[in-house]
Amino acid sequence: MKTLSRCLIRLRNFVAGRHGDQRLREELEDYLAREAEANIQAGMSEEEARRQARLKLGSAEGIREQYHAEEGLPLLEYLAQDIRFSLRQMRRSLGFTLVVVLTMALGIAATTTMFTVVYSTLLRSLPYPQSERIVAIHDTRITGRSAGGLMTGPRFYDIAARNRSFSSLAILYFDESTLIAGKKLPVYVKGAGANAGFWDVFATAPMLGRVFDARDDAPHAPQTVVLSYPGWQRLFGGDPNVIGEQVKLGQQTATIVGVMPRGFSASGDVELWHAAQSTPNSWGNDRGDDQRDANVFGRLRLGVTLAQAQGDLDRIGEQLRREYPSSDGAWRFTSETLREHWYGNVQSALVALLIASALLLMIACINVANLLLSRATTRQREVALRRALGASGRRVAFQFCVESVLLALAGGGTGILLAFVLTRIAATSLPGILGQSGTIHMDGIVTGVALLISVATGIVFGVVPVLETRKVQLHSALKQGDTRLGGAAGNWLRSVLVGVQVGLSLVLLVGASLLAESLWNLMKQPLGFEPEHLLTVRVLLPWDTTPEAVANFYNDVQQRIENLPGVEAAGQISAPPVTDFHVRGSFNADWLPQVANQPAVSAEIRNIAGNLLVAIGTPLLAGRDFSAADQISTVPPFLVNEALVREYLPKGDPIGHHLLLDGQAHEIVGVVADVRGVSGTIAAEPGPVVYWPANAHGGWHRYFLVRTKVPPEQLAKSIREQVYQSDPQQSVGEIGTMDQLLGDAVAQPRLNAAIVVSFAGIALLLACVGIYGVVSHFAAQRTQEIGVRMALGATRADITRFFVRRAMVPAAIGLATGTMVSLVVNRLLRSQLYGVQPDDLRLYLASLLVLLAPLLVATLRPAIRAGKTEPMEALRTE
Repeated sequence: MKTLSRCLIRLRNFVAGRHGDQRLREELEDYLAREAEANIQAGMSEEEARRQARLKLGSAEGIREQYHAEEGLPLLEYLAQDIRFSLRQMRRSLGFTLVVVLTMALGIAATTTMFTVVYSTLLRSLPYPQSERIVAIHDTRITGRSAGGLMTGPRFYDIAARNRSFSSLAILYFDESTLIAGKKLPVYVKGAGANAGFWDVFATAPMLGRVFDARDDAPHAPQTVVLSYPGWQRLFGGDPNVIGEQVKLGQQTATIVGVMPRGFSASGDVELWHAAQSTPNSWGNDRGDDQRDANVFGRLRLGVTLAQAQGDLDRIGEQLRREYPSSDGAWRFTSETLREHWYGNVQSALVALLIASALLLMIACINVANLLLSRATTRQREVALRRALGASGRRVAFQFCVESVLLALAGGGTGILLAFVLTRIAATSLPGILGQSGTIHMDGIVTGVALLISVATGIVFGVVPVLETRKVQLHSALKQGDTRLGGAAGNWLRSVLVGVQVGLSLVLLVGASLLAESLWNLMKQPLGFEPEHLLTVRVLLPWDTTPEAVANFYNDVQQRIENLPGVEAAGQISAPPVTDFHVRGSFNADWLPQVANQPAVSAEIRNIAGNLLVAIGTPLLAGRDFSAADQISTVPPFLVNEALVREYLPKGDPIGHHLLLDGQAHEIVGVVADVRGVSGTIAAEPGPVVYWPANAHGGWHRYFLVRTKVPPEQLAKSIREQVYQSDPQQSVGEIGTMDQLLGDAVAQPRLNAAIVVSFAGIALLLACVGIYGVVSHFAAQRTQEIGVRMALGATRADITRFFVRRAMVPAAIGLATGTMVSLVVNRLLRSQLYGVQPDDLRLYLASLLVLLAPLLVATLRPAIRAGKTEPMEALRTE
């Protein structure tokens, strides 16, 4: 209790501040008056009485300090004093303050922005209850290429019936469609079909209405729709009375039953979900690869780990391989957490970018440390005076640290504001899933971490001048007007800091070179098609449209587009290159041995029609293109690509051979060039592809690819009108250019390269500024020495070489160290590189030259200026 009372008294005295000092002065004056009165009564003169009273009292300042030490909070008082003093110093040296704050702001802004992205994706809890229990389940081919993890419906229901690990399972397939609300025009919507278990897996309550349940999900039940928040805003203007409204979705009438809250993005940029209304019998006996269109998620039972669930899936997969060897024999189930499913592909890139931003922050801190060290040199007389007047070394060091932390907080605050702006920009401009609404945003945790980093960096770079202040010799510092701080030790420390700064700059520069070279290699690879002047138009009919109606519609639109002015050629394809679309097929071949339940050929399938090869500029290497008769044939022929021939018929001619599917022999009539981005990403080597006549295969969703003589965008409106004239109930989906699709395909590597290149540029600038400042400061310190050297016969060239050598030796050590660090650190970029290795000697040499050139310029300028010093003027300098 006494301790608590004592603390409260100390706190009260601290808060009282000047009022407490005033009371203490009044008490002291009262004591002196009473003692003096007693002395006068004892026979002393008034002057002597007062002198004896003061002698008896002792040092008033000492009493005041003892009072504050015993009755106040001295540390907080010192802190308040030092803050006020530091703020005055910062105002007095405004230029210095601005340079330090802006340098720190650059480093803090870069690090905070990248940490925000990493925290939002890899660390922050996903916006679903117990999200760590949500698992993505993939279907993966045991050997060879898979289909993007997509699963067939029958295999999903097999998991649902046999698993022991999941409390609920969700099946989701993307189902773009046309929506007609009331008397409005048809609108293209990004939809998805899902089962009732989807809402159990993600366990998020709707903002309005309800979600569809098992009764809605039953076959032939009235169709129901749940809107996403963006879909609600775009399609219905955020109307809260939308619940219960009936719309036409494709050829079905559906009722809107709910709206999900903002930020619910369990299935990407989907605008609505409708009940899948499927059962295990919906596919009959068809378990083939052409049915792979479903994403599957599960919620683990309480107490079940991901490893245990994977073992359960392995057991089910083995059972299915035995029961259905022809369709399931080559496939296995794999699983991963929802976070890995969403962000696994970008995790290594984000970590590498975070490390790059941290390196930039370190370079900025080193620059600030050099600035503070140089400034401390000019303040050594002040330090000596304070020490001579009784201030302890610890007290002086504390004041320097407070000043450094204040500068860091000012830079950190500015950096956080800049990071907030950069984060807002990144939230809408980052590629892929990173750019989805609500994914990237700053919160209190990120801001708190940024402030902690600011304080920590302020303490770290404030230690450098603090250490040097302890080396001040009081006698020499008070005697001379301008003395070096710490002698050679201060210069040695600056040299070390420059070497570290140069080494870190080289690490960033090499990383930037690797990513830029990788992007260049990716962009210059032959694509197999010509993206210039190529328009892409997404059109899709309801899935239950009859094959005859599908063929008639697409043939009519094809003819209408070809007749438009400015159109050079037009064709149709189920999915253009560089889009995330996977449909694989398994075939036997008449030139390969046939093994039961083991199809010999696995290939990606694309449906094409019209004059597609001419439209996209892909050459036909052998044979012929599809004819009109091929488009209506019951056993249509195939086109194959070079990759299929290389893999399965490397020394033969495929023309006239047959691929066997479901007991039918399909003749290969042509070989087309490989097209990148069909069987994988644009960076992947093209895999086998089989092209099928679209009308013969009955593909109801297609893209028109239109080669234009004019800028492609000019034809977008005309094509929309032609589709509407062909079928007023049909909407047109996304219209863009192939250049845009190609840009999206390389958006992530382009972003990686741009960020690291910008970091490297800032680091190079800071390194040049740092080495320039060190040489300039070193030359200013050695002015008298320059005069002595020149008086003893040294030439101007000798003086210049002396300073260049003093600067470039630590820089060279930094370059050597940076090279070794780069060889280790840049291995993190291996998964992000294309056509280049992390230890590419060419790029290391180029980076060294790029860094050395400006460093030499930054060193030579102050060195040459020092060489021009007049000896007599230098000798007169104190």
